[in-house]
Amino acid sequence: MEGKPAVKKRLLYVDCFRGFFIVYILWLHAFNAVVYNNNPQSIDNANPWIFVVFAPLVIMATWAPIFVMLSGTAHAYSMHQSLIAYKGAKKITPELNRLLIGGLVNSFLLIFYSFINMIFFHHRMPFNGKFYETLITGYIWKGSFPDFSIDILFYTDALGNIGISLFFLHITLYALWRSGELFDRRYTFRILSAIGLTLLFISPAIHQSLDPIFYQSIQEKRWFIAWLLKFLLAPLPNMAYGYIGAVFGIALSERIELEKIKWYGYSLGISLILIACGIINATGLSPAEFAKSPLPFKIQLLDAGLMSIVTTVFISLMEYTNDENRKWWIEHTTFFRRISMVALTIFLLEGPVAVTLGRLYLFIIGSPQEFPKNPLYIIPFILIVILFWHLVVKIWEKVGFKYGAEWVSIQIVGWFRKKKS
Repeated sequence: MEGKPAVKKRLLYVDCFRGFFIVYILWLHAFNAVVYNNNPQSIDNANPWIFVVFAPLVIMATWAPIFVMLSGTAHAYSMHQSLIAYKGAKKITPELNRLLIGGLVNSFLLIFYSFINMIFFHHRMPFNGKFYETLITGYIWKGSFPDFSIDILFYTDALGNIGISLFFLHITLYALWRSGELFDRRYTFRILSAIGLTLLFISPAIHQSLDPIFYQSIQEKRWFIAWLLKFLLAPLPNMAYGYIGAVFGIALSERIELEKIKWYGYSLGISLILIACGIINATGLSPAEFAKSPLPFKIQLLDAGLMSIVTTVFISLMEYTNDENRKWWIEHTTFFRRISMVALTIFLLEGPVAVTLGRLYLFIIGSPQEFPKNPLYIIPFILIVILFWHLVVKIWEKVGFKYGAEWVSIQIVGWFRKKKS
């Protein structure tokens, strides 16, 4: 069945990627936030063997925008699939309006969850020259309530990035498709790609110009400017990944030829990687640059290029294959796909859970004050964190993952869509 995929309700590779990378976050935050307490100085002074052991995983630490790309793919695919039935119809505005309302409500919910995360659940973190702790995770770690500062709300986590990016993506798709370009895929692909690449390439200049004003506004408590700049700067350049992801989503919804998807994904990916390598060759690349926020432009280009290529590879393997191969992938990715169903809830709660497990682990090994910086202690702890969530999700699946953040969002978005219709 080469050439065109069968119509699928869900994209297998999106579920697999989302599950894989949420597991990746579990181990990364357990390593960085619990073992090293998110302290860059502690990491700088760490035993080099730590990074030799964990190098294969650390190399993907800058891939957080993959969640924006996957969300862009999933939302564009779902939105387009809902409109396919209207092909040939003169008026699709009512259905398009309903989809836009649902998409915008979902975006606002993600931004709301982001604020909840930054108030209660996020790990201890450096921001704007200081360390900040959230109320619940900070309490578990310290044994007392931390001094909470509103300044931490100006940091935008992955949920905020996804929410803001999807807000603009939904408006863009609405504007494109309302004007009658729903099935002019070349026009749609060109516009989305142009927006994505423009955002990617202008982001460094925007950050260089406005970041100092943003941080100064926070320090001087000029809240209006600070909030305005937060929502302007936070999604850059990550919003670009959402637009690129949307191209893949619409291509899969249209079921276009695999060769065309390969041409797009590989040519885009290789081009971005070559530009990144040229900049790296001219300016060099140090390990410290991987910890900067925002990431240096060369790393952003490298990440976008690699993600485009990897996405194309797995689209080929999972979405454009025969039934037997697809069945094999389904059977061998159950672990990741199950976790992907509650990735949002896990992202919200992994902080207090990891810190609680860390406290219990330190008590058991007899080191209550500091986590031993030794792989023989670190690896079992990381495995415990992942095993804990595996068991929770496996049990939770039996009741249909009810009452998690995803379930709540589905109920709210569904209510708004019905109200609109």
